[in-house]
Formats: sequence, C-alpha cells, structure tokens
Amino acid sequence: MFGHHQDIQEEAKLDVMQRMWQSGRRNNSTTFFEEASGTEDILTISRQNSNPWINVCVPPPQEKGCSDAESDNDFLDFQESFACSKALHQPEAVTKLDASTLNDLPAHYTICSVLPHQFPVCGVYIDKRIVPGFKYKVRPLPPIGKKSTTNKCLFKNKALMLQSIGRGFARRITFQPEDGKINSNDNYFYSDNRPDGYAFEMELISEGDKFTIFDINREAQGTVEVLSVEDDQLEISSSFTKQGIEKRANVKFTGKVEFYDVGVAKPMLLSGIAVAIKPKGKNFAEVVKVVNIYIKKQRLHLVPGIKNNYRRVTVRGRDINDVPTKYTMTGLEHYELPVVGTYVDPRIIPGFCYKVRPNNKKYHLFNGRALRLISIGMGYAKRLTFQPDSLNNPNNYLWSDNHPDGLGLEPRAVFKGMKFYVKAGGQIIGEATVFRDDNPQFEEKSQKVKIEFGQYAIVKHIHIDVMCHIQLSRPGGASSEKDSYMMRISGVAVVRKEHKAEAAKIVEIKNIGLDSQLYILFSQMHADIKFIPMETYTV
Repeated sequence: MFGHHQDIQEEAKLDVMQRMWQSGRRNNSTTFFEEASGTEDILTISRQNSNPWINVCVPPPQEKGCSDAESDNDFLDFQESFACSKALHQPEAVTKLDASTLNDLPAHYTICSVLPHQFPVCGVYIDKRIVPGFKYKVRPLPPIGKKSTTNKCLFKNKALMLQSIGRGFARRITFQPEDGKINSNDNYFYSDNRPDGYAFEMELISEGDKFTIFDINREAQGTVEVLSVEDDQLEISSSFTKQGIEKRANVKFTGKVEFYDVGVAKPMLLSGIAVAIKPKGKNFAEVVKVVNIYIKKQRLHLVPGIKNNYRRVTVRGRDINDVPTKYTMTGLEHYELPVVGTYVDPRIIPGFCYKVRPNNKKYHLFNGRALRLISIGMGYAKRLTFQPDSLNNPNNYLWSDNHPDGLGLEPRAVFKGMKFYVKAGGQIIGEATVFRDDNPQFEEKSQKVKIEFGQYAIVKHIHIDVMCHIQLSRPGGASSEKDSYMMRISGVAVVRKEHKAEAAKIVEIKNIGLDSQLYILFSQMHADIKFIPMETYTV
C-alpha cells in the first residue's frame, strides 16, 4: 500500500517535469520575441490612451502552458520584467500635431513631448492658446528623444509681448522690439524655421513687478515686490469675457513683503493664481489681480502697483514716553517720518534738514525747500520751528496738530550745487558737482557717538540718489572736456551733529554707486570711492 502511494507521487512529479519541458519548447526564442513585440504594441496603445508623459508597464496577456501554478507564475514574472525593461528603455513619448484640428491646413507634425506649461508651434501648427498681447518665452525644441527644456530660450531668455502672428504657410511671429526700436525690430521668426518646432511658455508675473496686498475686506495691508519667479507658470483657463480675453495661470514666486503695521520688508515664498486680461481695443494684456495668496493662514489678494494713498502707518505716543495717544496715517511715503497730533517721530532731530509735506497732499510747505529744524517745542501741540528767512519776521514754523491727517518729514543731506572731491584708493582723482537732487532721500540709520563723559554726537546715514557733473583729473593735475562726465550717483551720506552744535555737517558720501562704465574700472582696481566735501556744508 505504501509502495503504491510512493509510485503515484513519482508519476506526478514526472508528469510535472514533462509539462515544464514541453512548455519550454513551445516558448522558443522566435515565439518569445514575437510576444515581446506584441508587448511593445500594447505599451504603445496604453501610452496613446493615457497621459503621454507617463510610461506605463502593462504585462501582455498570457496563455498558460501548464496547470502548475508555481511554474506558470515564474514565467509570467519573467515576461513582465522583460516587458517593463523594454518599456523603460523606449524613447520619450512624442507629441503629434494635426493642424486640421485648428481648421487649418491638414498638416501633421511629430515633435518631442512638451510639458503642460508649454504650447507647441511647428510649421502651420500654432497652438490656439497662444494669443497676441500676452508675454511668452520661446524655447526651440530639440530632436525627438530629448527633453523639451534642453535648449535655452530666444531673446536672451526674456519673456516678450507677442505682437502678431502672420498668415500663410510660413507664418511670421513678431514680438515687441527692444528699447522701443519700432523701425528696426529683430525680434521675430517664422513658424517653419525649425523642423523640430518651438515651445511657447507664458509669463504673467515677472521679476520686479510690484503689488499692493489686500485682505478679504478689500483693505490694503501692505506691499510686495517680486524678487524671483520660482516655477513655471501653468495656464489653467482662457476665456472671452465682457472685458476681453482673460487668462489665468498658477504662479509661484519669492516676494519682498512689507506690511504697513510692521514696516519691515521680508522675503517670502508666495503662490496663487494670476489673472490677466487683454481688453478690447488694446494691443497688450495686463495682470489685474493675483488671488488665493496665503500669508500666515490669512487669505489675501494682490493688485498691481503700489499706491501710496493705501499705505498706513500707526504711531503711539506711549512708545516714546509721551502722551498715550494713537494715530493711524494713510498715504505717508516710505521715506517720510510721521508728525501728527501730539506725536513727533523720535528720528526727527533739530540741527538736520527736512522737507515738510502735508499728508495726502502733493505739495510741500515752505515753497518746497528743505529747511534746517531749529527746535521742537514741549506740550500737547508741539511747535516745530525751522530756519527763518528773516530774523525780524521768523514765520517758518508749524504745530504738530496743524493738519488733521498729519505731516511727512523727509530728511535731506545733499543739495544742488554742493561740490565734492572724488577720492579713490586714498587719492583725489577729480571733482563732482551736484547737478540735480530731485529723487527722495531717506534715513537708513541714526546713532549716538560718545565724545566725552555725558556728551554725544548724533550721526545719521542718509541714502542719496543725485545727478552729478564729474571732472576727472589727469596725472599732473591737468584735465580736459574729455574727462568730464554727467553721472547718476547713489550712496550713503554721513551727516554728523556735534554736541551743542546748532547745525549738522556732512562728513562724506560712501558706498558710492556710479551709473557709468567707470564703476567697472574702479571695481577691478578694488578702489573704494568716496566723496569728500570741498567746503563745510551745514545741513
């Protein structure tokens, strides 16, 4: 009985071995590669019916060669791994274009796969999402099998506004000219210039754009300036509205955010949806808002431009050990120091010069002149007395509560007509005369410098931006008109008021920046440029 059972087990094992051997014969090399070819066909169909940017390994249907589950699964696993390895080594998926779908010529093109934020252009095929009036980067596409982002963009990698798309077989695509050169515009190409085609990348938000931040109640909260764009801008919708053609895109950027209440600018990573409209009758589109911006779990939106009448500054008298009053001023410039009611900003110090502007007004007091502040009175309404035009009739004064909306005082250090020695590397190389001082000047910092026991000097660092006439000296002291330049100068003026002195004096202008190629020369020489006053100027 036991021997009979053992014979049955041996016959069963032999039967399994024979079936495995027969299965191996049926699946010879020719049949196997035919099935592998069928696997590639299935993979191709799968890619056509799914996302073309995703490779999917689909095992082919199998005909089981034996009833033994273990051997059959082993064979299926082997074929599946072979099919997947073949699929992973396939060239990247391609993008097929058919111009007839755009009601154009029935031309067909095959180009490398483009990313979701890219719009293809090849021959007569121009993606219908490409609309004149919007800004695009143009990237020449590489041959099939390479990534669409391999090549650099045209026009120095800048996003330019698309002006027009021509007609015909070879269509001229024209972008805005550089620096307003209307008669010599080289920013164009033809759609059939490259057999591999082009990819257009829309750009709604650009570096340097400025916005005002609003909350859900439509109240201005601060400002933001775009420092850098961090991701591709993916178009999510395009539609016709009563206002014109509207496009929306996901944007992500780093912005310098400044809230009015805080008064400190910080870089932050922001993301949202930019909305741009090309109005009817206009040749260019404009961003009207950026929605779904979240900062500290607060939902906000951005409106293009920085409007000073929205800027709010809140001041408290108790912060300077004064009357415990609180005021909110709207419309103060960022470089102005507040004066309102009983409050006088502690950075406003007698001996320095200021321009005075009533808040929410465009004009300045004292005929727009910057006058030296002589004294700040005591009491509830503080009297601010400035340098008089006549000692017999001193009328250059005001009270801190004269204007209900407050006053803005702009510190001034450099004026038209001032003359300086230009000093570089410890040597005087020329002279500079201030020609224009229109741009605002603002205080960077103020500090006390100890002189003696109980005595201090006050030093202010004021940022300036002026136009200067510069005369450089040649070796031996000679100079000519060829060495004369008109330059824009920016820097930090150091102004010092000594203890018990009535007026502050300008010491030097450091951290000089020249709007000239000479600055490159000085930078290569590692020469530190400074302006030293030729006379003693009180400011």
